[in-house]
Amino acid sequence: MPGLRIVPFSDEHLAAAAALLAARHARHRSAEACLPANVDFAAQIEVEWRVEGASGVIAFRADEPVGYLFARPQPYGFGGATWMLAGIGGHAVEGDRELARDLYAAAAAAWVEAGHQRHAVFVPSADAALVDAWFRLSFGASAALATRETSPEPPFDGGVEIRSGRPEDLETAARLDRSMRESMMPSPSFSQGGFTSHREYVEDWRDTWDESQFTHFVAERDGRVVGHSLLYKRPADLRVPEDSIDLANAATFPELRGAGIGRAMTAHVIAWAYEAGYPTMITDWRMTNMLASRFWPKRGFRTTFLRLYRSIP
Repeated sequence: MPGLRIVPFSDEHLAAAAALLAARHARHRSAEACLPANVDFAAQIEVEWRVEGASGVIAFRADEPVGYLFARPQPYGFGGATWMLAGIGGHAVEGDRELARDLYAAAAAAWVEAGHQRHAVFVPSADAALVDAWFRLSFGASAALATRETSPEPPFDGGVEIRSGRPEDLETAARLDRSMRESMMPSPSFSQGGFTSHREYVEDWRDTWDESQFTHFVAERDGRVVGHSLLYKRPADLRVPEDSIDLANAATFPELRGAGIGRAMTAHVIAWAYEAGYPTMITDWRMTNMLASRFWPKRGFRTTFLRLYRSIP
């Protein structure tokens, strides 16, 4: 681009990046009011930038900052692999969205030279031109982050009784979690994530009922737990309002999917969150998880960010 100067991102650029991020967020909130109104943009930039191995670039035109991109190495699934991830605050562009392609071209060489051949970036889904620019860099949409208002949702009759989870549900919760992850291993997901043994799932869930940030519900049919939902009080950030709750995990045993259990559980947790004083609920899903990517939008969740992903070669 004529008159464009791109230099390595450094600490001296933190304030400029925060201003660019604030402008991006203001545009984003005009399209999605459930996004947080009060954000410490400088803190968001700091927490993402001050990670060992983080690197990126910032662009200037006539000495005015017009865009930046930085990413940091993060674990990728299981097995010790990593990827370079530009987080929620890792990228912003003013003006022509084509600038995103110049920023990536300038930043990505160092990532590949360092051995990081998987790259990902979070992009506001409402900015169609920005999403298109990343698509033209051979990125594809791998995941969605979403939100919706809570409400006094009417119960849905899924033929189940819903109650609060308790420590005695540990083994069943672990089996439900494993069944959800295993459902993403076949085509078209081909996911390799997940623990390798039931015991690992059990240990991952063991402290759930002792930690105040989690709220667990289970659905019973004929006295047997057949599904569950886990809500999580996620720390606030650029996409998570202080007064929101995260629908972090939801699963039904495979042989009972499609029977209305998930709809009953979702109606229950949305109504519970409303009564508990959470005006907003967030969730996320993988695009290749065909069940989730069809189910959650039908339950009123609206996409806020797309996680775009590229693997080289």
